Amino acid sequence: MDRDVSGLRLGFIGYGRHARANLYPSIALAGGRVVRVATRSQSGADDAAAAIGADRGYGDYRTMLAEGGLDAVFISVGPEDHVALTVDCLRAGVAVFVEKPLGMREAEARVVADASAASGRPAMVAFMKRFAPAYVCMRSVMADEARFGRVMSFDGRFAFAPWTDTLDDEGYLKLAAIHIVDLLRSLFGEVADVRGFRNSRGADIAMSVALQFESGVVGSMSFASAPSWGREHEELTVTGRTGFVKAENLQRVMYHFDRPLDGATPRWQALDEESVTVESVSSPISGGARDLYLRGFAGEVSHFLQCVVDGTEPLSSATDNVATMALCDRILSAVDF
Repeated sequence: MDRDVSGLRLGFIGYGRHARANLYPSIALAGGRVVRVATRSQSGADDAAAAIGADRGYGDYRTMLAEGGLDAVFISVGPEDHVALTVDCLRAGVAVFVEKPLGMREAEARVVADASAASGRPAMVAFMKRFAPAYVCMRSVMADEARFGRVMSFDGRFAFAPWTDTLDDEGYLKLAAIHIVDLLRSLFGEVADVRGFRNSRGADIAMSVALQFESGVVGSMSFASAPSWGREHEELTVTGRTGFVKAENLQRVMYHFDRPLDGATPRWQALDEESVTVESVSSPISGGARDLYLRGFAGEVSHFLQCVVDGTEPLSSATDNVATMALCDRILSAVDF
């Protein structure tokens, strides 16, 4: 049973578009309350504090940390500042929820993992797809070994329009597609081999990657970023020996289990094939919360706050993040032939 998180004293560093649209509302949905907020200027921090109902705003996050009394701090700033701010918060003795990427290289990710271990406080990286209902459903289907069978393979696609003309392969992978890289690790374990190709031209990204996991699972992912994908597209299919499951655009999951007859009757004489489709309600009247849940923001924040209350390690911890950043580097090396 989830424990009450309302008593946690939460700080927040940052008040950008993503934080305002997704993280602050998700904290409220989880029952948490931000009591202190820090931005780059005192006036900006005062405005942010007034907007969210925090007790106080700070123009310097170090002053906020020095005053003590916080249980956890959320960090949503530019990626170049993630490592330094997370380490400072850990050294101040607070748990940390930080946006991805936590370090642009494996070595930087390891610095934060070491700082978390030394402080005894957890750091969680915001890999929200682990908590999206579509992938939670996919994981539960895969776990039904009696009906799904041994996991064998996967294939998927992740595509959207570039948000900047200066986007390149590394920026695309580590600032956006990293969510999929982390998701694959969470579903199939660690990777044994990576092969890949690319056909990128500036901000128009095209990469295809084949992966073999230590578990034996094999599969491919297609990554794309071009104006043609303004609609966005995200799809993943996993095949087991006696079943398969497919997630589409975070809103629909279809799964099928092979259910043969006793062999006495030809299968074409009976209606024994069963496929199930589950999807989000089309008219939610959620007030905007539907997106926060389906994309996984509400789930990741709730998980972090429960970990702080329970004193447990988050699933997407700073330590686990080291392997995700290492895999990103391996993918880039594989496509850079």
